[in-house]
Amino acid sequence: MADIDMIPRSYREGLRVRRTLTVYGAALALLLVAGGSASALLRWRLSLETPRLEQGRTASLQIGAMRTQLTNAQARKDLLAENVGALDSLRGAGDVAALATILNGTLNDKVWFERLRFGRTRELLQAAPPAPLPPGTVQARAPQTGAVQAWRLGSQIEIAGQAESNGAMTAFLAALAADPHLANVRFLNSSTAAPEDGGAVSFSAAATLVKRGATP
Repeated sequence: MADIDMIPRSYREGLRVRRTLTVYGAALALLLVAGGSASALLRWRLSLETPRLEQGRTASLQIGAMRTQLTNAQARKDLLAENVGALDSLRGAGDVAALATILNGTLNDKVWFERLRFGRTRELLQAAPPAPLPPGTVQARAPQTGAVQAWRLGSQIEIAGQAESNGAMTAFLAALAADPHLANVRFLNSSTAAPEDGGAVSFSAAATLVKRGATP
């Protein structure tokens, strides 16, 4: 006698659907639990990283401010160094010592001075000087505005002296002309005394003192 399936087909389909939905529901529940855990972990990580990010941002801003301050300080230092050099030139720092060194190297017992005149000139330039600065020109900048002020400087020497002979005078003038710290050495005039008055040669000459760092 054949077995007769008394269970309705609709019941079986409904049972299979319920089982499938149960499996899907369990899987979805697992996904929700996993998603919730991941979300909680993310919120925890975010709570840790946010203060670090803020600290990093603050440190970056501080570093940027310090870099700007260092740049400004270096610019002020360079400006002050330039102005100190210009002030030294305006005051003629080292000119007298340089002149003494020149004379010590050129004078001898056959030449002596009657008069030595050392003069300095300072001309304020109305127009901006060219770059690089010409020899004998200095400039300074105002610390607040950066405005440039320039001067043309000069140091002139006039010598009135005597020499034992024309040869001694010529040798002395040649030594002056050969000195690299002098420029525009000029013989002005000379006269020779009578033999009964000693026969000494009176002469006068002029020159320009070369500024440090300038080429004659």
